Amino acid sequence: MDMTKIDLAWANMIAGIEAQESYLREAPFVLYEQLKRLAISERPSRVYLTGCGDSWYCGMATRFAFEEWAGIATEPSQAMEFSRYLVHHAPTDALVVAISNSGRVSRTIEAVKRADQRGIETLAGTADMASGIARAARFAVDLGYAERRFAPGTSSYLASLVLLYCLAVRLGELGGRLGPAAARAKLEEISELAQAMRETIAAQRPLLEELGARVGRTDQVMFLGAGPNYGTASFSMAKLIEAGRHNAVGQELEEWAHEQYFVCGPGSYVFVLAPQGAGVDRAREQLWAVRQTGAFAIAVCDAGDGETAALADLTLPVFGRSSETLSPLCYCVAGELFGYSFAASKDLKMLGFDDEHRKQVNFRQIFESRIVPLGEAKLSE
Repeated sequence: MDMTKIDLAWANMIAGIEAQESYLREAPFVLYEQLKRLAISERPSRVYLTGCGDSWYCGMATRFAFEEWAGIATEPSQAMEFSRYLVHHAPTDALVVAISNSGRVSRTIEAVKRADQRGIETLAGTADMASGIARAARFAVDLGYAERRFAPGTSSYLASLVLLYCLAVRLGELGGRLGPAAARAKLEEISELAQAMRETIAAQRPLLEELGARVGRTDQVMFLGAGPNYGTASFSMAKLIEAGRHNAVGQELEEWAHEQYFVCGPGSYVFVLAPQGAGVDRAREQLWAVRQTGAFAIAVCDAGDGETAALADLTLPVFGRSSETLSPLCYCVAGELFGYSFAASKDLKMLGFDDEHRKQVNFRQIFESRIVPLGEAKLSE
């Protein structure tokens, strides 16, 4: 791929992908120090992880860390689902964690404000500490990533993941499930995946540049994942929509057999996220079924997992052999690189923002929507 011919947005996107390695190495310790300075003194009865788009998907990807490390029931919720529905019956001793990189997303700010009106403690993760969400939340944490040029979010997503993992560690320590040494070991485990991130990007990039050029504008693309990587599948779907304006599916691993299987066939490209863990046996079954339809099966799996690789038309190796709980940190690379390669190979314009009217309507919908107070919007009786 001739980088001299690539639109600036794609240069920005690949820069964001490559910046993730250095961020992952240092950020866990920096973010944890921020969290330790917050006056969070009690273990919440429940955690809600809320946001829109990538900021929702990072909650889907990290929820099991809160349950495993802190022993707290945790629910990832799209911001409107929380602000207009769940907030009314959420326990007042819960913690609402809202992610908005810009800090300006109306529905996520609304979720924070309405939770606060019910007396529920709120924490925001954002890249703008002067933003609306930082002002609305009781606690705010600076995500602190450096790569902020306008492009489909990559570094921002990784930063959101790392913050939530660090918060799960902190709540585990506050609740007594993790001692100081165990908490430090978790942070080191996250940090040490920086090397795995570098190796994964290097191995997958040439494969995905070729695949991105191969996949056509009318072909179907699907991403399947289970457990924490259901969030990764949804995030991967978003990167292709954002980067190439190409409709895609992000589906739960099991549900593909019940739904998209029936529309899968030649001209379909199916990414199956298959880390070692509770879902790998089902991922292998789904790879077999994908090929039975005549579709192109892509395994995203551990670099040493020959059993899974043998079932695929293409294997995208992931290095590091992390726990399944932490696997979203490196399993997000495939969707990022594919979105980049698909769009750059076809000289597509990110988000359709070569159309100024489309851009302005989108910004109005996301950043200028009316924030509704708690008593005004509620379930009908």
